[in-house]
Amino acid sequence: MYLVLYNSYDTAALWAFRGLKAHGLNPIELVDADSLVCNPYFEHRIKTNQVSTKIKLPDGRQINSETTLGVLNRLQSIPTAQLKASKADNLYALQELTALFVSWLYSLPRPVLNPATPQGLSGEFKHASKWILMANSAGLTTAKYEQDSYDADKAPFRWIGRLVPPETPVKTVFVVYSQVVGKDIPPEVAEGCRRIAELAETPLLGIEFSDSFNDPWTFVGATPFPDLTLGGEALLDELAHALQSKREGHR
Repeated sequence: MYLVLYNSYDTAALWAFRGLKAHGLNPIELVDADSLVCNPYFEHRIKTNQVSTKIKLPDGRQINSETTLGVLNRLQSIPTAQLKASKADNLYALQELTALFVSWLYSLPRPVLNPATPQGLSGEFKHASKWILMANSAGLTTAKYEQDSYDADKAPFRWIGRLVPPETPVKTVFVVYSQVVGKDIPPEVAEGCRRIAELAETPLLGIEFSDSFNDPWTFVGATPFPDLTLGGEALLDELAHALQSKREGHR
């Protein structure tokens, strides 16, 4: 069984689910975060050489890691409405629940787009300063970057990996494992995108460029949670191929 895991506000995940189903991934299930949290049965076993997970969802569907074929993991947050406790206990319960989710999501058999990390349920969200260092190492042209102690207040978008404000027009290039998806991408830029995805150890990465600089391919950010709809059919083709290929994902 193939899985698409998502939060209810993620319309791009719904689009991808329908597209992957049309591309022949079968059986494929769309599972929201609320169902994962409010389950009647959750078994997560960790042994020396084996990790297994079985979850029964409220609607009767079941997730079994041993029969999972591939996962598009778009989870961003864990619902907390079911946590009824004092503020201090609520925080503790959320920390424990997050640790459980990171563990079972990371243990899912590859391919997984994207595996969980301690810095994000579906891939690590890096500060813009980290991304710009990686982009330079990957050979991409980058925007000028400066940072001071007031950066968090005046540029909060940098905490989700962007060097420019959200309203700045950008074009997105996708990397699915080593496959680059986008329009009219110069070869050297495509290679830089492959390299930054490899450095980030992120199987599915959205890389943003702005043409408001002298170079129309100036790197301005990256994210493990890109808007998949921007990739169109070409991206769906690569997602379907990656999930069906059983190729080994990054760890």
